[in-house]
Amino acid sequence: ISIMGPTGIGKTNLAFELYDSADVEIISVDSVQVYKHLNIGSGKPDKKVLIKYPHKLIDVIDPHENYSTGKFQKDCLKEIKKASSSKKIPLLVGGTMLYFKNLFHGLSELPESTEEIRQEVELECNKKGLEVMHEYLQQIDPFSAKNIHPNDSQRIKRAIEVYRLTNKPLSVWQQENHLEVHEDLKSFDIHQFAIRPKDKETHREKVAIRFQDMIDQGLIEEVERLLKKKQMNSSKSSMKSVGYKQISDYLEGNLSFDEMVFRAVTATRQLAKRQMTWLRSWNRVIWLEEESDNNLDVVLDTIN
Repeated sequence: ISIMGPTGIGKTNLAFELYDSADVEIISVDSVQVYKHLNIGSGKPDKKVLIKYPHKLIDVIDPHENYSTGKFQKDCLKEIKKASSSKKIPLLVGGTMLYFKNLFHGLSELPESTEEIRQEVELECNKKGLEVMHEYLQQIDPFSAKNIHPNDSQRIKRAIEVYRLTNKPLSVWQQENHLEVHEDLKSFDIHQFAIRPKDKETHREKVAIRFQDMIDQGLIEEVERLLKKKQMNSSKSSMKSVGYKQISDYLEGNLSFDEMVFRAVTATRQLAKRQMTWLRSWNRVIWLEEESDNNLDVVLDTIN
């Protein structure tokens, strides 16, 4: 079972209801909750809650380490098989749509970049800026440019690297390698649910309130502690996450407090919009309504 949806929509609460009603193993599909110590800003359930409702793939790596989509795929497939062999239903919950996509449809077999090409693209990016690089990507690979956010430096650079290595756009590589369902999942009955906002404007407002709550809970102090850790600085992948990036910029004196809040809320809203765009193009998704009393029944009726 997959429970998907934009940030702050109620996925976790539905997962808890399912845990109380069926024999499930909760597996987190969240690219920020994989990091230890990134608690408040990732919306990670607290320790007491995690004792009652254990999650796999939460707190699996240190914040100075990198975690890739490929690593998630391997780890998640392992947890799915373990849950299944214990006669439990794997319940995937989260909003990292790239993780879901590559888990179910397989990773494209992309060529490895060379150090020379990587440095060339990195230097060009530093010199010309991300906006110019995204415009260049639109020229060489419009489909990828449309699907990669203009601020996503890692994916923009990777798409340009692939093109320069092979003279073939990343989107073409991905189409050629597209699988219907990942080989290891073909023996499973797959039920995918997504929660959509009742009202777009209300959800946008909720995002702002949620971020303010995180600040009240001590998010700024959490980021301060993280940046003081050994091997840590604001350039690490974990600190590029929404909320953490803006607070790092604020702590380093690059943003005022108000500017930081504005940018973090805007980035979260953009993330929610991208998550919904992914989901609307998803095949065979069963839509659930935000805060509906029927969601648990819909899921249980579908899987039984």
